[in-house]
Amino acid sequence: MSYLNPDPESMSPLQRNLLRFLRLFLLVSGVSILIFGGANGAERIFGLLILVALAIINAPAFFTKGRVRAIPVEIELILLSMVLFELVGGDALGLYVKLPYYDNFMHFMLPLYIALIGMMVVYTMYFYGRLKASYGAMAFIIIMITLGFGGALEMVEYTYDKFLSHGPLGEITGNTQMQGSPTQSPHEDTMNDLFTDTAGAIVGAAIGVWLIRRNEKKGEHWKIADEVGELIN
Repeated sequence: MSYLNPDPESMSPLQRNLLRFLRLFLLVSGVSILIFGGANGAERIFGLLILVALAIINAPAFFTKGRVRAIPVEIELILLSMVLFELVGGDALGLYVKLPYYDNFMHFMLPLYIALIGMMVVYTMYFYGRLKASYGAMAFIIIMITLGFGGALEMVEYTYDKFLSHGPLGEITGNTQMQGSPTQSPHEDTMNDLFTDTAGAIVGAAIGVWLIRRNEKKGEHWKIADEVGELIN
C-alpha cells in the first residue's frame, strides 16, 4: 500500500479509484500552485496549505509504513473533497470571486460534510454502547454542533476582514475579503451563510440517518462503525 496505491482490501474499486484520483490531483495541484501561484499568481500560500493537508491526512499511514490507517476511507474522501472545493477551487482558483454563488455552495457543502462525519462518530459511539439516544436526537446534536462551527467561522471571517486583511497576512492571501460577495453585502452574506450552514447540516445529518436505517433494514450495521471504532476504542 502506498500513497497512489491504496489498500484494495479495505475499500471498493470505486472508492479506491476515487481516492487515488483525488490524492494525485491534489498533490499535483498543491505543487503547481505552490510554484506558479493560482488564478492571479499570488496564491502560493494555498498550494502550501494543500500539501500540509495531504500530509496530515496521510501521516499515520506514512510513518507506520501502511500498518496503521487512522482515517477510514469514507472520511478521507470527504476530507479530500473539502480540500478540493475550498483550497483549490475557492481560494487558489478564486471561484469565491468568479462565481456569484460559490460561497453559498461552500457554506452548504462544508456543514454537510462536517455533519456527516459527526453522524459517523456518534453512531459508532451508539453502536458500541457509549451513547444512548434516538437517531433523531443524534442528528439534532450534530446539527447544533455544526452550526456552532459555522458561527465560529463567521467570527473568523469578520476578524480577518476587520483587522488582518490589509496587513502582512492579507498580502500573503491577496487581500481578499471573506465577507460579502459579488451579489451580496457583508451583512447579507453573513446571514445567508448561516442559513445555508443550517441547510447543509440538516442534509448531512439526514444522509447519516438514512445510511444507518438502510443498513438496519438489511439486518446489518453501518460498517463505518467498525473503522471509526478502532480509533476511539
